[in-house]
Amino acid sequence: MLFTIDRDSLLNKLKIVEKVTAQRGNVQPVLSNVLFEAENNTLNLSSTDLEISIKSKTTVAVKKEGKITLPAKKLLEIAAKLPDKPVEFTLNEDTNIVNISCGSSKFEIIGISASEFPKIDDEMPEGSEIEIDIEPFIKSIKNTVYAAANYENRNVISGVFCRIKDNTLEMAATDGNRLTRIIEVINNKEAKSAKIVIPSKTLNEFLRICSFVQEEKVILVVDKSRLTLKTMNFSINSRLIEGEYPPYEQLIPKTTANNALVSRESLIMALDRVSTMVNDRTSIVKFIFNEGKLTLKAETPNSGASEDVIDCEYNADELTIAFNYKYVLDSVKTMESKNVKAGLNGCLSAALFKPDNEENYICLIMPIQIR
Repeated sequence: MLFTIDRDSLLNKLKIVEKVTAQRGNVQPVLSNVLFEAENNTLNLSSTDLEISIKSKTTVAVKKEGKITLPAKKLLEIAAKLPDKPVEFTLNEDTNIVNISCGSSKFEIIGISASEFPKIDDEMPEGSEIEIDIEPFIKSIKNTVYAAANYENRNVISGVFCRIKDNTLEMAATDGNRLTRIIEVINNKEAKSAKIVIPSKTLNEFLRICSFVQEEKVILVVDKSRLTLKTMNFSINSRLIEGEYPPYEQLIPKTTANNALVSRESLIMALDRVSTMVNDRTSIVKFIFNEGKLTLKAETPNSGASEDVIDCEYNADELTIAFNYKYVLDSVKTMESKNVKAGLNGCLSAALFKPDNEENYICLIMPIQIR
């Protein structure tokens, strides 16, 4: 194997695949590596932790075809420090040693044979592809994935529910204490449909890559138990979570008895200040709604208390309700609005938080009973 690649292209592709390499030391050593495959002036990079697999490819000058796996973290560290010059990779097939040269810099890295790398099963049935614009897909992930249950639970609510039907994309997530749901308009030209539960780990990885790779479209390739998310620059192959997702629509109240409107930025800043005195075990902040104002209070036994007051449009009887403040912050930070609406049905009923400029994104948060 002998090929030359631009330093920036190498670094970008390594950033795409590196995070999915296995992090634990008790797994197969090859899972900590990235598979390099050079052929037909194309370099394919692949990584897997046996749950998620990522592939990325780029055009390079291939003088000799070949393949090898190389340690991901060490290679990324090297690439980040190289000068902005072409980088040459040369494999000694007898020793599995790769020589890397860039300007006056030279490195030798010991690889592991490509034959030890797990086969990535990314062949999906024809006709199962759904192409949509990537922007509403990314927005929907951001507005839901944070509310999914801990991934280590490995049950159905550790994933995000995703339904594509006609020209709408609906996504929802819950951990039992909060529920988020968003409905976005998409351009589904072939009117294909899907109803799946995607692991939150997979969607967080997709978000991470999209933060530094510019894409316009994403193709969802859905099989009975697997999903591939394909773009121009990379693809992610992941298992789907099996099981029936809870009927969350039944939990969303049609109306709320009382409503409040607060500045999104003011609420975030006030919660951030008040939270310095929360009990770390409970994270409870009291929300006291009065006409024209919202008072936030927190206290920790043997440590002290905090209080902050912000303007609030509220015209009902005083209401005191307590939340895990982190749930409220997670919700309002994802909103793209100047103000936040809070729909209230009493101190023991779930509260509905949503942006004031759209109706199709909501976050339902269960309160904490206080004495």
